[in-house]
Amino acid sequence: MSVVAPKLLTGVVRSEATKLVTARPLWILALVTVVGTWPMAWSNAASGVGLASDDPRLYSSVPVPIEYQGFEMAGFGYVLVVAIAALWAGSEYGAGGQIRTTLLATPKRLRVYLTKIALLAVAVAAIAFLTMWGTLVITHVAGETGINPWALNPAIWTHLGGVTLAWTLTALIAFAIGVLARTAILPLVLITPLVIGIGDFLAGIWEEARYLPTAAGAALYSDPATGSFLPPAIGGLVQASWAVLLLVLAGIAFTRRDL
Repeated sequence: MSVVAPKLLTGVVRSEATKLVTARPLWILALVTVVGTWPMAWSNAASGVGLASDDPRLYSSVPVPIEYQGFEMAGFGYVLVVAIAALWAGSEYGAGGQIRTTLLATPKRLRVYLTKIALLAVAVAAIAFLTMWGTLVITHVAGETGINPWALNPAIWTHLGGVTLAWTLTALIAFAIGVLARTAILPLVLITPLVIGIGDFLAGIWEEARYLPTAAGAALYSDPATGSFLPPAIGGLVQASWAVLLLVLAGIAFTRRDL
């Protein structure tokens, strides 16, 4: 029995990893996330060279501390990460009913669910890190900020870890909503507006909105001096709590309800 369990687990991981790797729309979105963000980072950083810090032609007329420069580019990839998570959650519930085949092959529903979560988290974390690391290198090269783009500095590395965590937790939230709804549409409708700026806007005018999952996550890589965000540690804890709660609810639904 001790030999069978690892073999079953390996089989589930192999099966779900194959689905992820061969899901062309997911990897198209991943590629667009990376190669779409980098040129925008170059354009944004290069356009500010030689301009005064309050010049209206800049992305922001308010001077941005050097350790936060480049992170304003996170919004574009954020949307695509939500789409990746939504598709990963809802694709098997389409007309083909692939979820039935999946659960016939692996009746242990919780094992399938946890494997899906783990693979999504690893994939999104890798996409987030690559996207934003490249964005920061480009920002400091094109913007001539004086920061060594290949070494960066401890504060920038900390914020890079923060944005990676925020993207990953947001993807898991979108995944959980998709599993609960058994469709990719609902997480796209609910989460996308929050990551394209509405969440940050609400946080700026309504204090309680800082506890929305995306606004809380933004605290991990945004300048706290703006006054729009929670302290980074609290923001991370709030977003993680959202993710855990929704994943638990989705896990209960996934393991107990009829197909």
